[in-house]
Amino acid sequence: MRPDRWAPLILLGCLMTSCAVRHTTMGSLGTPCGAAAASLNGAWRNLDEAMEAPGGCIQDGGNRCEALRLQVERLMIDCPSNPEVLMANALLAFQVRELTKSQQLLDQTFSLQPVYPQAAVLRARIALVEGNVPFALRYLDQQIRQSSDYAPLRETYASALYLAKRWDDARAQLQVASRLGAPAWRVAYSLGLIDEAVGRTDDAKQRYREALEGKPGWNVAESRLRALDAAR
Repeated sequence: MRPDRWAPLILLGCLMTSCAVRHTTMGSLGTPCGAAAASLNGAWRNLDEAMEAPGGCIQDGGNRCEALRLQVERLMIDCPSNPEVLMANALLAFQVRELTKSQQLLDQTFSLQPVYPQAAVLRARIALVEGNVPFALRYLDQQIRQSSDYAPLRETYASALYLAKRWDDARAQLQVASRLGAPAWRVAYSLGLIDEAVGRTDDAKQRYREALEGKPGWNVAESRLRALDAAR
């Protein structure tokens, strides 16, 4: 069975919102940006929780996730030139596939903070969604030279290598990411994709089981495992 071309983009590179925005102080609490800092951290944490929980976005007949997204977007009024606020909004734009808007916000982010590994991950993910694997490979190689200890960069690089069918190189990057602290369940799932791609079905199934041990009930890994079982 041929793996879905875009399957690794589900996780590799750390799509979860908490991986992309650093919780830093943007100013003293007595300033508009200081208040925005606390608001951004709280809204982002709540959005994470809502997106993770089954039905967590819908509460009391309203869409909690949409309300939180609007809250993050409004922070640009108080802090239009803050890297963390720009990065947060770039990720929100990416999640709804507004790729041009996301790229524009990232350009602004990099103009303020040239070395920003979380933003580099998102820039590479945009390239991969657009199908520009060669650019993503060159860009990630450059970014890793600047931020070699950032695990999500390694995971995203593995995603690009996977799409380029450079299986051994992708596996090597995941091993580095694991040593740098990438979640074991996510690494296991990604290794399962590689095993599946090269025809090592039994190994792939074991990797997906390991992913489910670390993240019980995760429907993405469960789906791939069921598909492999059904193909026997």
